[in-house]
Amino acid sequence: MRSAGGRIVGRCCTMCPKSEVQFRLANNMVHALEKPEEGTSDESADLRRRMVKEYSRPAAGSDHLRLDAIRPPKVLLATVRHLLDVYRSKRNARFNAVYSFVCDRLRAVRQDMILQEASSADAVQILEEMIPFYLETGYICRTTKCDVYDWKLHSTQLEECLSRWVDAALLVSADLVSRRVLCAYILHLMPSQTALLQLYGLRGLLEEELFHLLRDILISFRSGNYVRFFRSLSQLPDDCPTVAAVEAVQAIRLRALSTIRSAYKSSDAMLPRALLAAWLSYDDISELLSCFAVPSADLVPVSFINVHSVLSDDSIRVLAKMRISF
Repeated sequence: MRSAGGRIVGRCCTMCPKSEVQFRLANNMVHALEKPEEGTSDESADLRRRMVKEYSRPAAGSDHLRLDAIRPPKVLLATVRHLLDVYRSKRNARFNAVYSFVCDRLRAVRQDMILQEASSADAVQILEEMIPFYLETGYICRTTKCDVYDWKLHSTQLEECLSRWVDAALLVSADLVSRRVLCAYILHLMPSQTALLQLYGLRGLLEEELFHLLRDILISFRSGNYVRFFRSLSQLPDDCPTVAAVEAVQAIRLRALSTIRSAYKSSDAMLPRALLAAWLSYDDISELLSCFAVPSADLVPVSFINVHSVLSDDSIRVLAKMRISF
């Protein structure tokens, strides 16, 4: 079926096409997170409703435009919301499993969205639902040990979501664009040389006060003003996901320690631990300083901070930690 604009429109009205449901049931390929809780009155029917289309690469010579296997935008949106419900209910107990599962199924959602060339309004709505998931899980995996985390794959998927989102957002009415995701997009771009240019390009979608605050954060990061950076970051509205700034936070903390080390060259120079914690927006500053072999004390000997040593994986994780709870 094609829309009035000539685009194809999927005809699969369930989260998983019937053909895939039958194949996976016959071959015992149902994911544990798709299975209903034991004791459900009609487990077989519930199972079919809970199954979600897997991601698969289009095989050469295969018909990847089978409309009965492509879900229309409304079904894609409902699927994303279902997946996020699964993630929120299982993330504390089974993070690795639910992270891998949701990543795969969201990839299939984007595939269906692209195949049928979803409208800009539909693309914005669908992508705005899934982008916070990638930001949150990216932060969790950067700051904890996550066996299933592939930094390159995760980054590629997040970049795909953000680039498609911003392209679509520029084509729709401003009231359809989420301030939360717009803010996250700018924070994520911060380490890029083009971040400030992108901010000005999106100025028309932002309230003036938020625009100036984001600009202040970007300029503080670029100039290495870490005290102002963390102060401005803390002033963002509660609905702005500061986890999007994790890469920038990691980088500016390392630069800050290098600056502090250079500024206080005397071997006798000491700084109060509480002052360092405030400067770097890090409550347990002893954890951070231990990465650089600095002993825990109320007064920190600055000359002991060795920022030129090769950072371990644990040190990189600690540098990225922020005052965030999920």
